[in-house]
Amino acid sequence: MQSSWILSIDRFLTIILILGLAAAAPANADSDSHKKRSMTGTWLTKPVSPFVLQDPDGFAPGVPGPLKEFTLMRWELEEDENGLITGYNTYYSQDEEGGNPSRGTLCMVGAHLGSRVILSEAYAVYAGDPVPELSTTPIFQFNCDQAGRKKIRCLGNGLSNIQPTALQATLVRAKRSDEVIPVPEAAREICQPGS
Repeated sequence: MQSSWILSIDRFLTIILILGLAAAAPANADSDSHKKRSMTGTWLTKPVSPFVLQDPDGFAPGVPGPLKEFTLMRWELEEDENGLITGYNTYYSQDEEGGNPSRGTLCMVGAHLGSRVILSEAYAVYAGDPVPELSTTPIFQFNCDQAGRKKIRCLGNGLSNIQPTALQATLVRAKRSDEVIPVPEAAREICQPGS
C-alpha cells in the first residue's frame, strides 16, 4: 500500500516538473537574450578571409581557372527589434601574391533568428566610385552562425551576376569601429537614402 502511494506521489511530481519546464520554455524564448546577441555594431574579419573565384583569365591570360584571394571586411550593421538588419560591408581584397587589389563598399540587408544570420549585399561604391545604379542588384550572400556576442562565422557565395565565388569568414565585434576601413559618405547616401 505504501509503495503505491509513493508511486502516485512520484508520478504527480513528474507531471508537475514536466508542466513547469514546458511553461518555462516559451518564457525563455521571449527573454532579452536576443537583444544581448544583436548584430548591431561593427564587425571585422579576423583573420583575413580566404575566397576562391572562377576567373576567365585564371593564372595566365586566356587560361580560365580558379583564383585564391583574401579579403579584409568591415561590417557596420544595425538590427531592429524584429531581427531585420541593414548596414554596410567595406572591403579590401587581393590575390595570394598581393596583386590584383580590389576595394569597395556594399549595401547590406539581412535577418537574424536565434544564432542564424542571413545577409545579402549589393554595390554602393566600387574602386572609389559611387555606383547607385548597382545598389539594388544583389551580388553576394552570407549564411552565418553567431557564436556568442563577439564572433560570427560565415560562408558566402556570389550570385549569378558575378563569376562563381565562395568565401569563408570569421568576424569579431570591433572595439574601436572608426579606425579601420571607414564607410564612405557616398555609400551612406546610396544605401539609406533619406536617413
